[in-house]
Amino acid sequence: MSKFDFGKVLQIDLTTGQYSSRPVTEEEIYNYMGGRGLSAKFLYDLTSGEEEPLSPQNPLIFGNGLLTGSAAPCSGRYTVTAISPLTGGFGDGNSGGFFGPEMRYAGYSHIIFLGKAEKPVYVYIENDKVEIRDASHLWGKDTWETDTFIKEELGDLEVQVACIGQAGENLAKIACIINNLTRAIGRCGMGAVMGSKNLKAVAVRGHGGVDNVDLEKTFEILSETRKLAETDWSFKLFGTHGTPGLVDVYNSRGVVPVKNFQKSWVPDGEAEKISGDTFLKKYSKKHKACYNCVIHCSHFYEVEGSHKEEGLEFESIGALGPRIGVIDYPSILKANHLCNRYGLDTIGAGDVIGFILEVYEKGLISNEEIDGLTLNWGDNQLAEVLLKKMSYREGLGDLLAEGSYGAAKRIGKGSEYFSAHVKGQAIISCDPRGLLGWGLAFAVASRGADHLRAHPVVEYIFTPERAKEIWGTEKAVDRTAEEGKGKLIKWCEDVRALADCLGVCKFFTRTAYLLPEQLAKLITPITGISLEASNLLHVGERINNLERMFNVRRKFDRKDDVLPERFAKEAIPEGPSKGMTIDVSNMLDDYYEARGWDIATGKPTQDKLKELGLDEL
Repeated sequence: MSKFDFGKVLQIDLTTGQYSSRPVTEEEIYNYMGGRGLSAKFLYDLTSGEEEPLSPQNPLIFGNGLLTGSAAPCSGRYTVTAISPLTGGFGDGNSGGFFGPEMRYAGYSHIIFLGKAEKPVYVYIENDKVEIRDASHLWGKDTWETDTFIKEELGDLEVQVACIGQAGENLAKIACIINNLTRAIGRCGMGAVMGSKNLKAVAVRGHGGVDNVDLEKTFEILSETRKLAETDWSFKLFGTHGTPGLVDVYNSRGVVPVKNFQKSWVPDGEAEKISGDTFLKKYSKKHKACYNCVIHCSHFYEVEGSHKEEGLEFESIGALGPRIGVIDYPSILKANHLCNRYGLDTIGAGDVIGFILEVYEKGLISNEEIDGLTLNWGDNQLAEVLLKKMSYREGLGDLLAEGSYGAAKRIGKGSEYFSAHVKGQAIISCDPRGLLGWGLAFAVASRGADHLRAHPVVEYIFTPERAKEIWGTEKAVDRTAEEGKGKLIKWCEDVRALADCLGVCKFFTRTAYLLPEQLAKLITPITGISLEASNLLHVGERINNLERMFNVRRKFDRKDDVLPERFAKEAIPEGPSKGMTIDVSNMLDDYYEARGWDIATGKPTQDKLKELGLDEL
């Protein structure tokens, strides 16, 4: 029996105002670790498969990882989980900053919200004290105003706040949850679920801590960890440029979407305008970091005459820049700022703007349907107008708030062809035609098009020799080859699930600290739990199968594990990936086989579920 305090599960019924708590059990930790894994288990057990995503019956689960708030490096992550209004299937988002650790210091591993409040509320949690407070005065305010008002009302600037803006209030399906002003639970529309419950914010304050079982050994491992991380090229890149440095990395491979995937490469002269170097030299003022971070990938930046804030990620640059034809940092930074304040997912927002621009260009939507706006690629002010409209669901914004897939279903006329999505979720700023492993990862991810479920950077950084050792073929790390991709993506998904369950940033576990053997060494001195690498991989596999079974219960199967038709029909027209297309069908067979799933349906077999201790599903 470990001496480590795993924290409590707090369950709050917003309909009745009642709440209760219980300790997390050691059995739950061994089976699901925490964070994403334990949240997935709670979501499965609390639902039947029939609930509507925006109904009171959809649970909203805030979950800390096993190591969140501990001495482990980069352990500031937490997850929010629910049925996604964007996909209708499994949904979650993951954020850094300081909210997760504060929730852990208050004594909680997970907080489950049930039902719906009669009027707008926010929940204030201080250690064992739980209050459901009136938030009528906060409804209609953006995330920055809400954060400020709550801290002033509570008289405590150290309170950590996770809240929604106008997008969440108005149930925009691409709404996110914001903490620390710029940190986002971005994907799957979790902000809309929060808004559907009349839950404006969650504010937490804790006065406890996370004890280490073996402090001396912990510091020894941390020293080794830091030395190892410093050998990692991405550690150096992110520590200097942050993720804006990835503009050059992906553009050099010809996979940065331009004008809604009409092209996938920004010519060098133009690319320099939105490069990591340009951001660093012209806008960044200093580095910023999340809780206990050794990378400090974030920046505090300023746009003269406009605004200043923390953040900016590669995905936001891509989505609010080249994807809508904009190659202008001030415009991208302003749009990013507005997404933070309204509470919008930058990827989903850029995706639906790019979609409507192309649909209009192709004559599939009339001038009468676009509120008299002029829709042109590269209009530096257009995003600002459309972001407000979609946040308030005004006019054209009511259509855009559905995301590109939802909007395409409303428009019809063949517009579905131009929606870059999987299962309703927007594809990121990375063209799968030029990275076949990433394309397979997008197709099979449990929460729809997603890069972080597998985060298969090994496709272009592992050597052929290492690939053959792990996946049986050197071709697995050839981005143009299909061979070995099924095994590669299965392995990546199982390993990446561990970071989400531990509450450790994927930038830390991206490459140098990727292997389960390394994670096992980190877990033991902090928690006292002794696990072999094989045990950890088993946990990762269990979680991926549990999420798959959740989606099976929601009527998803092989037919949904597909990429948009466009990527098979249209080759990339220019740049380093010129001529490439993608059809995932053969890779899908290999992936299902690697997973032990039925190849015809994509459903886990009973034998596989029994092997993983999930035979009751």
